[in-house]
Amino acid sequence: MKRVSIGNSAPVATAALSFCLVANLVALMTFPAVLPEVSAEWQLSASEAGWIGGIYFAGYAAAVLFLVGMTDRFDGRWIVIASSLLGAGASFAFVGLADGFWPALVIRFLGGVALAGVHMPGLVLLIERAEGPHQSRSVSIYTASYALGSAGSFLVAGIVDAMFGWRATFLAGGIGPLLAIATIACLSPAPARKAPAGPVLEFGSVLRNRPFMSYVLAFAGNTWEVFGIRVWFVACLSWTLQVPGNELDLPNLAIISGLASLAGVPASIAVAELATKWNRSRVIVMTCVVSVAVCLALAASAGGPIVIVLTLLVLLQITSFADVSALGVGAVLLSDPARRGAALAVYALTGFTTGFLGPAAVGLSLDWFGGIDSRLGWTAAFLTMSIGSAAAGLAVWKARHAEQLQRHRR
Repeated sequence: MKRVSIGNSAPVATAALSFCLVANLVALMTFPAVLPEVSAEWQLSASEAGWIGGIYFAGYAAAVLFLVGMTDRFDGRWIVIASSLLGAGASFAFVGLADGFWPALVIRFLGGVALAGVHMPGLVLLIERAEGPHQSRSVSIYTASYALGSAGSFLVAGIVDAMFGWRATFLAGGIGPLLAIATIACLSPAPARKAPAGPVLEFGSVLRNRPFMSYVLAFAGNTWEVFGIRVWFVACLSWTLQVPGNELDLPNLAIISGLASLAGVPASIAVAELATKWNRSRVIVMTCVVSVAVCLALAASAGGPIVIVLTLLVLLQITSFADVSALGVGAVLLSDPARRGAALAVYALTGFTTGFLGPAAVGLSLDWFGGIDSRLGWTAAFLTMSIGSAAAGLAVWKARHAEQLQRHRR
């Protein structure tokens, strides 16, 4: 039977690979969405919950250098397909095997490894198929679809949890990667390209690219804050609703978190468009400043009126993610095309390492300053989150000077 091909045009490739990413991300926020329930059932401390919430990104960071670097030599479609299978298996394993801290930690780590073989390898596949004027917009759409997948993960988890219980959310999380496999299998091979000379995994030239590395550091700050708020959104809102005087009839809290993160998609695309048309570094820095201000407002209003806290939580979901597409486009433009797989591997490794550390640091802050039921604890938590955008803005601001120096040397 002849294999069906969906082609390689930029719009088709963008749609197919964005769908693949979104489908694989269904499992991403399953644990944060049900964190209060699981913590109560397993009697987890805030630090333990933070570790499980963040270990997914540690798995990503552990595998991404190898998996993305290999796309410089091999057809990335097969890397994405194999990783999607692993992601489905990890989600299904959580349903049947996770019964406490350590099993959950191991299984979520494997889920992160699987995502490492989908996220940036998918971006490499897209860049190979979207050249010229289409590339920047295709990259911004693909990177913004991360927020769509994250939001979808919260929404699916919230709905399934309300109907069937928290374990069923992980069952649903395993179905998404299986749907992605068929799409990738139908994607046409990329145009032939010459493999780079030298070792398969060579990162020296990438690390010496100062403008690119500034964007790497900025992405690290971005993921610190993005995953900090996404892992702890439901827990914070749940506690705030228990504060006397904050009674408010709300739907499933994971659904609220999903809708809030979904609002980050158009915001991210809009910021990327502005950054392309205007001064990229200034647009990103201003976005970071706004996000830091929202974190500080949440730190000051912890345990306050529910309407204020809820509004700020939703706003932080948006502002923390708003610059991610602009950062991704900037990193792609500043990377060496011959070593783009290696460059994106470094970009993802650094970013998702802090994506792991951010939620864990928030959990430690909570424990150190009174626990999950403490106003001071949540104040410390949001101050910890604010470090991310502050660092990202500083890195991009410094990148202006590095880019100018690089142009002068050329």
